[in-house]
Amino acid sequence: GYEVEPLWKPYAKAFPDARPTWTVFKDDDSSFAKVAAGARFDVAHPCGYRFQDWVDLGVLQPWDTSLIPNFADLNPSLQAAGNFGGDQYFVVTDWGFAAPMYDADRVEPAEDSWGLLWDDRYAGKISWWDSLNMFIVAAYYHGVPNPWDMTDDELQEMKDFLIDKIGLVRFLWVGTEVDEAFAAGDIWIAYAWPASWAIARGNGVNAVYMDPKEGRTSWYCGFCLFAGSSNYHHAHAYVDAWASARSGLWLVNNYYYGHTNTRVDLSKVDPTLIEAFSLDDPAVLEEPRTHVERPIPRRELYNQLWEEVKAAA
Repeated sequence: GYEVEPLWKPYAKAFPDARPTWTVFKDDDSSFAKVAAGARFDVAHPCGYRFQDWVDLGVLQPWDTSLIPNFADLNPSLQAAGNFGGDQYFVVTDWGFAAPMYDADRVEPAEDSWGLLWDDRYAGKISWWDSLNMFIVAAYYHGVPNPWDMTDDELQEMKDFLIDKIGLVRFLWVGTEVDEAFAAGDIWIAYAWPASWAIARGNGVNAVYMDPKEGRTSWYCGFCLFAGSSNYHHAHAYVDAWASARSGLWLVNNYYYGHTNTRVDLSKVDPTLIEAFSLDDPAVLEEPRTHVERPIPRRELYNQLWEEVKAAA
């Protein structure tokens, strides 16, 4: 949904005859693979755990932030995550959480914990994300020191644990099917992103977005610029529009994610939303309350083991 015009309205107004075109990918891994295989664009929008990989491909050029006036209003700590060797290769614009979500009319958690995702009492009413990130949250639940770079023994332990628990899962979600299943009452518990909480509430579900004792995980994403782009100035103008407080307010109110523009007017945001995701707390993304996603050195191994977990279902 990031191609919708409200997210780049200032650009549309400035250049009504220069509409962008998009290529949409299933996820970050598939888009990275496409570019690694030779595909080229003007701008891409990957997430933070793969920033270094994109830089290492040698296909990008840094942004000239003087051509992005709204850059001065963006959260500096998140912009630092997009800076490599003193060059701003990524303009970080959006962020969000992952956490357990549940229907409070049907579920009574023993405690606020990721453990709800493998609670035997709710067999058949649980949905996990179809992602190796299930290894990450299982590791935080088990107190693994570094879930993002586990030892062979730790990975084996998490694999065995997830295989033992996957029988409780009704289905693994990829997209909006998790929202449809919550609305229908087919599931009561899920690994969820903020948008699913808002959608569930809108569908009349008494949904709670948990703040687990082990900490939520979170993600951040942003824009990079391809070397040799023939639309250098248009790319900067487009990203400047995305980085504006106006676009940020629309993102918060419609997709329920955070935006890095610090001038977003939170008085125009539903207070329930602000409370649920602590949008008024600048420390909300700090450890140990939140674990911001980061590179996984042995990502391919994590993926392989996750496929083994799924095969055991």
